[in-house]
Amino acid sequence: MRLILSTLALLIAHVALSAAYVPYYGNPSLDAGVVAKVPINRHGGRVYDPESVADLARFNTVLQSCLERYSRTKRELQGNRVVRRTLPLPDKLAPIGEDGSWYADVELGSPGQKVQFDIDMTSSDFWVESTTSVHGIRFEATDSQSYFSDYKYVFRDCIGSLDSLALGDKRFNIEFAHCSPPRASIRTLNPSGGMMGLAHSSLSQTSLPHFFEEAKEKGKLAEGIFVIEFNKDDADSSAVLSFGGMARQHDDPLYAPVKTFGFWQILFKSLMIDGNTVLDNIQGVIDITSPFVLAPPEDVRIFYNAISGAQPLANGFWSYPCFEDPKIHIEHAGWPFPFKDSSLGKVKESSGYCIGPLVEADLAGLWVIGEPFLKGVISIFDFDQKRVGIRTT
Repeated sequence: MRLILSTLALLIAHVALSAAYVPYYGNPSLDAGVVAKVPINRHGGRVYDPESVADLARFNTVLQSCLERYSRTKRELQGNRVVRRTLPLPDKLAPIGEDGSWYADVELGSPGQKVQFDIDMTSSDFWVESTTSVHGIRFEATDSQSYFSDYKYVFRDCIGSLDSLALGDKRFNIEFAHCSPPRASIRTLNPSGGMMGLAHSSLSQTSLPHFFEEAKEKGKLAEGIFVIEFNKDDADSSAVLSFGGMARQHDDPLYAPVKTFGFWQILFKSLMIDGNTVLDNIQGVIDITSPFVLAPPEDVRIFYNAISGAQPLANGFWSYPCFEDPKIHIEHAGWPFPFKDSSLGKVKESSGYCIGPLVEADLAGLWVIGEPFLKGVISIFDFDQKRVGIRTT
């Protein structure tokens, strides 16, 4: 009898807590609509330096990580539009703390615990993994007074959770997957940390509410957008990630509609070298996590054939005589925007050859527009109107 009463009391307490816990997204009404912003950096520092000798071994490792992210999706026709969806993953949402990946230091829980959230533009999930590894920063749910979970599994070893997340000086209550692999699992040797998915909701493995959609619906973000802006003249190529608006005032960006729901995929009218069009009608996915511009092999060959002396290297990379210094522009919304970097660095110390920014990648015709272009522009990702804006810095 005592056991029955005890169990009933726990059930009543759980129901009461569930009813009392009403998550909100953002700040109280007096602060609603303000911009939240956080600095972001790359694990291991910048991947390439145009003024230095390229680390081709590291390039190959980072390239494989990029290709792996894009292998986790498929295209589907939904009504009259094409949608990108996730393929079922066996036992892990994604690797955490990979070399070259972008991350933000944020505080999760109350009192706040520092957690490094990696940035993922091929997923929409927010999730945290707590392992027994000495690597990374482990989140302890039992130490957070604001943590709540109904202990329903949303992925293998991952339960749906609610807690307070600080983005810069603003706090948000978020729903996320908290993953705790068993001690007998090899996964528990992986680094602890988190993942911040910035893609559309069709690219979710957990089916938890989409952060930006919920935040806008609750009126706690001024706009359902995020913005990425590289810091000028920063040797480490750090950047600022803003939520709900731009971190600084700029001229109005030029927008293009998203072509396939899921990725931030838009149509670029053309790509030019030294003022001459060499490629057109480029279906490009904007992705800060790629330190390269990935393109179909045939397009890459056409591109480098337009640069005198260019020649292929291993694993899809190409080189060209450094003195050529090609001026590369890509046309977005009727305006030619320049590449910030036309070189990923020298092939060797004594070499007169530089490694070009375009790398061969067979992604079913897609391009991935990464850092060599994005370093020179401000990128605005608009969930509300399903569009991408670009502006020079």
